[in-house]
Amino acid sequence: MWGKHVVRFGVGYNHIQGGGFASFFKIDPQVFGNTPFGGTDPTQDTMAIAIIGNGQGFSTTQAALGFPAGGLGPDNRVSLYIGDTWKIRPNFTISPGLRWERDTGRTDSDLGPIAAINNAFPGFGNSVRQPNENFAPQLGIAWDPKGTGKTVVRAGIGLYYENVIYNNVLFDRPFREQNGAFLSSPLACAGGSAQPLPLPGSPTIDSVEGLDPTTNASYCAGTIAAGATALAAFQSYFQSQSPFSVTNPNPTYIGNLLASGSNINSANGQGLFAPSYRSPRALQMNIGVQHEIRRGMVLSVDYLRNVETHALLNVDINHVGAVRNFKASSAVEAIEATSTAFGCGASSNPTCAIAAGAQITDFTNNGLGTPLDTGAASLCPAGGCAFGGDNPNYGEMSFLEPISRSVYNALQMKLVDNIANPLRGVKNANFQVAYSLSSFKNPLAFAGNTAPSNPVGANDQDFVLQAADNDNPLKYMGPSLLDRTHQLSFGGTFDVPGGFRFGIIGHFYSPLSSPTIVGDTGSGGQIFQTDFTGSGSYSDPLPGTKNGSYMRDFGVNGLNAAISRFNATVDGQPTPAGQALISSGLFTAGQLATIGAVAGGGIPLTPVAPGQLSFPWVKATDFRLSWKHTFRDRVIIEPNVGFYNVFNFANFNLPPGAMTGWLNEGAGSINSIQRNTGDSIPFRTGAGTGVFGLGAPRTIEWGLKASF
Repeated sequence: MWGKHVVRFGVGYNHIQGGGFASFFKIDPQVFGNTPFGGTDPTQDTMAIAIIGNGQGFSTTQAALGFPAGGLGPDNRVSLYIGDTWKIRPNFTISPGLRWERDTGRTDSDLGPIAAINNAFPGFGNSVRQPNENFAPQLGIAWDPKGTGKTVVRAGIGLYYENVIYNNVLFDRPFREQNGAFLSSPLACAGGSAQPLPLPGSPTIDSVEGLDPTTNASYCAGTIAAGATALAAFQSYFQSQSPFSVTNPNPTYIGNLLASGSNINSANGQGLFAPSYRSPRALQMNIGVQHEIRRGMVLSVDYLRNVETHALLNVDINHVGAVRNFKASSAVEAIEATSTAFGCGASSNPTCAIAAGAQITDFTNNGLGTPLDTGAASLCPAGGCAFGGDNPNYGEMSFLEPISRSVYNALQMKLVDNIANPLRGVKNANFQVAYSLSSFKNPLAFAGNTAPSNPVGANDQDFVLQAADNDNPLKYMGPSLLDRTHQLSFGGTFDVPGGFRFGIIGHFYSPLSSPTIVGDTGSGGQIFQTDFTGSGSYSDPLPGTKNGSYMRDFGVNGLNAAISRFNATVDGQPTPAGQALISSGLFTAGQLATIGAVAGGGIPLTPVAPGQLSFPWVKATDFRLSWKHTFRDRVIIEPNVGFYNVFNFANFNLPPGAMTGWLNEGAGSINSIQRNTGDSIPFRTGAGTGVFGLGAPRTIEWGLKASF
């Protein structure tokens, strides 16, 4: 206490140690087919991707929590703060403050630079920045304009820092340490080709002794059933060659992978921390008024704005597939190689190969597309890929860059009323109602570019998310998939004679939103099919739409109109990558259409059928009745019964069971689920694992509380 000031100050210290073991795909490989939701026996589908595990589950060499490795941190968190409440006048108070925070062990900043990365991508191999200057100023004011204590005008602004979750460290550190046996789950098969393992000699499923195919076809080129036994045996071999060690050379060290010329997409698909790392932070501002209407009744109205910056987005800094990196000579070589494979000689004219049945995947396997098309862990042909990266000697190179942004704006109102003896037979009543008119926007991002990338998981801003456009990561900024425009809640309790109390609470929330995405069609050459901007990023939203357009910019009817417009004007037309081939005189538009190298693969999107399930309002009203009785002034018993969603409203599309915006996925998409059919059942909110779940079917809870 100092005159008109109340000064607060303090220091905080936390020592946080994490660790654990998680061995992905240790028991069985994970396999994907080429045909989404096709056929009754998925094992007869052609194998598209096969992922195997090395049996290890540690992601660091540090011992912790009783484990010989896998330690996270330690994170030594230090914070200092000082603040002042300065009563300038009896009815006017100002509260400035300043906080400083520092976290260690969260970004692998203790490890040195990596020369191999700097040689390929200058500057990106530098050590990760350790945030040491996270100063967070704050300022608040409170003003009673009449000095009666019945009205207060308040405003505030402050900067608030967040740290990064340990999960990002789990995917970063194994590629930075030169020694150690870490969890590794590489691709054994991709795009019909066997992929080299991160082991000495880079063995593949087609090269390991005892696993050689009996025909000229690769195990990776046939059906899932045909390759299953060999794939399981190959995983066993991989695990036998990957014993636990903290001192053996690390086969997945990023310097070695780059030095060997490997396409590191599969090895580093999760992304390394960018050297420019900044702590995620939010600037929050509010202004509002609170007024006592009468004794016990208070109305609050506030405007809130929160702007988050420096959240992480996974960005390919090499920009593979971008049209600006088109190399005509490499395209010619790819056409010649495909022509040769189809018995047409080394011709640079694709006519013969197309007549013989060549499709876009055949051309991209020979380098007509990007390094991702030739197999996610293999090189482009000797002449390079037609759409290689900024550095054509390498494939995709992903970094978690601190560039994401989100904005939340809301008008929040709340009315609270406490009344004694409001009605005959009611001793006391407490009632409140709250309403929020809000907007929450962030960029479109993916948990994976292949449908059905979880729409809710793709909005967890703390996790590893892939930017939807590597050239302009914030390009599709729009309503978050967790945005709700209107939120109305009310509740109250009523005490009546006999020790009984009634309680009620209700929630009515407007619908969530969804993007409208033309997803990966399952073939090679996605830049020719689903990259509508020429950035190299594929699985783009419908042209002219953004994140959350569905249920914000348009509803079911508008979605049908957008799909019809796409089918009429975009589907089947050359994308910017296709235009580059046409402009170079290598293909005609008709030839691209024949091999499926056009927007949407030339397959029209399915229109929305009548009765399509949308994102409806959330509706739930809960009721509770309790009775309290005291025995001998010492023992209190309170039996109660609660009814959650007492009117049994049917609610759909609540996270995480929400439909996806991938329009060509099939079942599970916003253009494929009919209300009042069995298809809609998975999207109706279920009871979950607890008693209470927002919007779940009616549930009754019996309780008994005893105090003594």
